[in-house]
Amino acid sequence: MKLFQVVVLPQAEADIEANAHWWALNRSFGQAVHWFDVIHEQLSSLAFLPESHSLSPENDDFPFEIRDKLVGIGSRPSYRVVFTIANDTVFVLTVRRGTQDVVRPHDVDFSPPDS
Repeated sequence: MKLFQVVVLPQAEADIEANAHWWALNRSFGQAVHWFDVIHEQLSSLAFLPESHSLSPENDDFPFEIRDKLVGIGSRPSYRVVFTIANDTVFVLTVRRGTQDVVRPHDVDFSPPDS
């Protein structure tokens, strides 16, 4: 089985931190820490078979392929990881609540590396 490197881009890390901050303010600090840890654990799973995740609904709007992975705690993950695959690397572009607006090319700061 091919193993991919997973790179969480600065925008995605900022999204994770902002969402954890929301958890701390609206739930509890302990839940925020737990959510943060679970999300990072779920992101690391993208190292295995990232192509098995479906294309994002916005895929046709991007000059490169983007995919989705649902993440979160509980039985109904409510966050969406948007990522792309280039060579042997998974680049995590953004992490959003499922209810947030669609992702547009100007929302992400990424240029795929040359193959």
